[in-house]
Amino acid sequence: MDKVKYISYGQYCPLAMASEILCNRWTVLVLRELLFGSNTFNDISRGVPRMSRTLLSKRLKELVYIGVIVKKTNLKGNQITYKLTDAGQALEPVIIGMAGWGQKWLQTTPSLDDLDPRFLMWDIMRNAKSIAILPNPFIAHIHLTDIDDGLADYWLVFEDDSVDLCNKDNDYEVDVQIIANSKDLTEVWMGWHDFDDAIKQNRLKIFGDEKYTSVAQEWLGQSILSGIKKQPENKRLNY
Repeated sequence: MDKVKYISYGQYCPLAMASEILCNRWTVLVLRELLFGSNTFNDISRGVPRMSRTLLSKRLKELVYIGVIVKKTNLKGNQITYKLTDAGQALEPVIIGMAGWGQKWLQTTPSLDDLDPRFLMWDIMRNAKSIAILPNPFIAHIHLTDIDDGLADYWLVFEDDSVDLCNKDNDYEVDVQIIANSKDLTEVWMGWHDFDDAIKQNRLKIFGDEKYTSVAQEWLGQSILSGIKKQPENKRLNY
């Protein structure tokens, strides 16, 4: 690959130089996916569903070239994976810091008005966790009432201490069903609305055996940012 050409700010300042690399469209979100454990092209793509695969390929090539990630091919030559280098891993506090700042200071309305349910469910999947009380396998069906058919239904499959996400029915024997609109589920997921209050208010409906539904918040989990509380409405930015 030829040398990556970034728009230069013409400054020796390390912040300016780092911004030339990190502030390209989608780059920070691609790095987020890598930091959170995605290491194949398809998994990274699932975390940025509105990013074209062509642009994702371009960004990955750029990040490999500058040394933020390395590209590896298995011995059979049929699978490519990406891994952060030491320099890439050192970006973790930067990415988490930016996310925490957004969680604390930005309004919720813009994000709720332009939700992509595919990313919401991908984020839920990677933070969900199997707990001892769950059978193996354990299937949770999530139906989003305000989303068009095709993107409204998802199945979390808990099996052998891992969690997978499917968006089509494979004749699963469902243990628990969760019904909510995407905005309400997002607010609960992000810690903007209390889980138990959402159930009491019928904003989140959970059906199934009580021994599983009563601990739903444990196995469903919450965003890693949910512990960061929003600033009061009048202090948030006009985003």
